[in-house]
Amino acid sequence: MIKPTKSMSVVQLDEKLPLLNKIFSMADLMAYGAATWDWHRLHYDIDFARSMKLPNAVIDGQAFGALFARVVVDWAGPLSFIERLSFKMKLMAFAGETLHVEGEVTQIRSRTVVVAQRVTSGGRVVSEAETEVRLPASTSPA
Repeated sequence: MIKPTKSMSVVQLDEKLPLLNKIFSMADLMAYGAATWDWHRLHYDIDFARSMKLPNAVIDGQAFGALFARVVVDWAGPLSFIERLSFKMKLMAFAGETLHVEGEVTQIRSRTVVVAQRVTSGGRVVSEAETEVRLPASTSPA
């Protein structure tokens, strides 16, 4: 069953979005590199990463944008539309780490909702984002 799309009338200021936990395996990083054509060895070659004094292969920063978008669309529903997503990298994250993606509604405008988001790992803030998502004024039952 397809989840319904939220309407502006039900969104609350300071509303928390559901938490997403994600672990990127080496297979995930290889698939992501193939999909984005990013073949830098740092993202798939453990020996190369360790030669750079890193504990494991580095998760590509673009993957955080994908996680931020996934959390917002999962929360908002299939008829929502991300109008803007802006994020900053704070620290590196590595294959095998558990990433926690969280967010909360910080502004409600006429047709958009602004969500502050962050990715943490082991208590460290890895990335922060601000996402603007457009929602329908109201939704009709299916």
